[in-house]
Amino acid sequence: KKHKSSKSDSDNHAVARTEVNATTNNNSTAANTSNTTKPSAKRSRRILAPNRNSFNTVIKAYANANDEQQKSRSNSNSNSAADNAQRILAMMEDPITTLGLNDHLDNNKQQQLSENEIMDMTKSIMPDKISYTSIIMACANTNNKHNNNNNKQQPPHDGGNKGNNKLVEELLDRMIDMYKSGKNDRVKPDTVTYNAVLKVWGKSGHPKSGERSEALLDKMLQLYEETGDSDIIPDEVTFNSVIHNIANSHVRDSPQRAMRLLERMDQLYESGLIKARPDIISYNSVLNAFAKSGGPQSASRAEELLDTLEARVLYNNDDDDADADNNGRSRRRRRHAIRPDVYSYNIVISAWSNCGDANKAVALLDRMTALTNEGRAHVKPDAMTYNTVLHAWSQSSDRNAPVKALGLLEIMLRLHEGGDRSANPDVMSFTTVINAFSKSKFPRKARQARDLLRRMKSLYEEKGQERMKPNVFVYAAVLNACAYTFGREEEKEEALKIGIETYEELQSLSSLGIETNHVAYGSFLRVCRRLMPEDSRRNHFITRAFKQCCSDGQVGEYVLKQLRAVPKLYATLLQAYIVDGGEVSYRDLPESWTCNVKDKRRKWKSDEPVGKRRNERSYS
Repeated sequence: KKHKSSKSDSDNHAVARTEVNATTNNNSTAANTSNTTKPSAKRSRRILAPNRNSFNTVIKAYANANDEQQKSRSNSNSNSAADNAQRILAMMEDPITTLGLNDHLDNNKQQQLSENEIMDMTKSIMPDKISYTSIIMACANTNNKHNNNNNKQQPPHDGGNKGNNKLVEELLDRMIDMYKSGKNDRVKPDTVTYNAVLKVWGKSGHPKSGERSEALLDKMLQLYEETGDSDIIPDEVTFNSVIHNIANSHVRDSPQRAMRLLERMDQLYESGLIKARPDIISYNSVLNAFAKSGGPQSASRAEELLDTLEARVLYNNDDDDADADNNGRSRRRRRHAIRPDVYSYNIVISAWSNCGDANKAVALLDRMTALTNEGRAHVKPDAMTYNTVLHAWSQSSDRNAPVKALGLLEIMLRLHEGGDRSANPDVMSFTTVINAFSKSKFPRKARQARDLLRRMKSLYEEKGQERMKPNVFVYAAVLNACAYTFGREEEKEEALKIGIETYEELQSLSSLGIETNHVAYGSFLRVCRRLMPEDSRRNHFITRAFKQCCSDGQVGEYVLKQLRAVPKLYATLLQAYIVDGGEVSYRDLPESWTCNVKDKRRKWKSDEPVGKRRNERSYS
């Protein structure tokens, strides 16, 4: 059970483990008493001995460890919840040592317990499928990146320096082997066990997570067809997990594979082989696969699938009173027509947004509004819908994109003021509109960006709208609008003034927990080098900002790119790291200069060299 007390999860886990150890030690001490032990004391040894439920409860406590706790522990030398859970499992797998019964197996020493008693006590703590499944869930709930990065410091155990995904498959294989060999008939894996393994693969970020998940599903289906064992039949969670893992595997053909699996699931259900039928989660996962693959063709396929679902809803509504055919399947399908929800539409809008087709995104938003007015409340646009359309405009090549984005933001504000909480704008809404201006050739865009920031701050400070609380990203967006200002000199001078004011304001917010990141530093350096005349004042601003950037550990590739555009300063500030006149990469710099740069482009395996980042975002 999850403890809802003032103690932290880690305290509860420590207490639980201490109690098991204490009980075990008490039992060991009692087992070594003399022959004068009274019968009541002998019985108390049996009562005090921890049983399977005792150990499983501790394992579940670790399995329920939340992600925030794992993040707080990631910088310490303490082991992860998954590692601690495995140690408890190891105790269960060696019951003689755990219960302190070694002396009772020594023929040269007097035995205080009979062989039957020893056998009963050891069997009472042997692990079962709940033990192993809970271990797998602990691995799923443990940050996989943290586990991989800290494996070298872990004590050796099964899966010691392997990823959680490999560890859980080894645990699954061990369960199967022990059950088939007759060593432990309590560890037979079931659907819940396999689903837990699929969850680990889904969270691993491994490029082969989709492939391995599909292989596990095939294994389950094969076992079910061969044995008819209903305990192993895949359910909705199984199929949806596999589809989700395929969609997130970032493989080129992942949308097609996810679609084929969805069709296969439908066929298996119609044939009666499985009871799991596709639901809206299944379809949304396939839509997500198309959305993440990118490109207009994928967005079109996603919208086609959405249209198919809508057509089935209409078909179902038009034929509710129709007679079923001879085998009853048409009525069965009509009764289970899948209704798209707001997430379905948001995913397809995101697909069009990612390829910059804002008009398609707006058309879907209009369709959602119309359906809502017809009584389809479950497709009513929410804040995510509007923000995704705003993002589409920020990616659009339409020259009027920033104006249209601003118009949509005004609609959101009016709806919110009118009591519609589903269209509640937030800091992301304002940041996206500012980005739309920064990427455009709109005149006076720096002023427009600054005014939007001020308006957002006013809503936060004067009206108490917490969702409008500024963050580093909105400041970076304003700096970016200044940095990419072109046109007349007076407009550039205004952008320079706004850029300096915005940067200084951002620097003053560190006490409020808003720290300048590498993008904001890079944008400000670009503001200085592009909008200031080449004089000592410009050198002063750039030098001061770069030194502060080094102190904050935010020297990334974007920052270095701006410095390279000022050769003299580049050579002066990085003289100690330039070899034979070559360029300096941020990997060549002291770790203290770069330690806080958040890089999402690292390869999955932490022990592989990153190498050249071909997908590095281009800032020009």
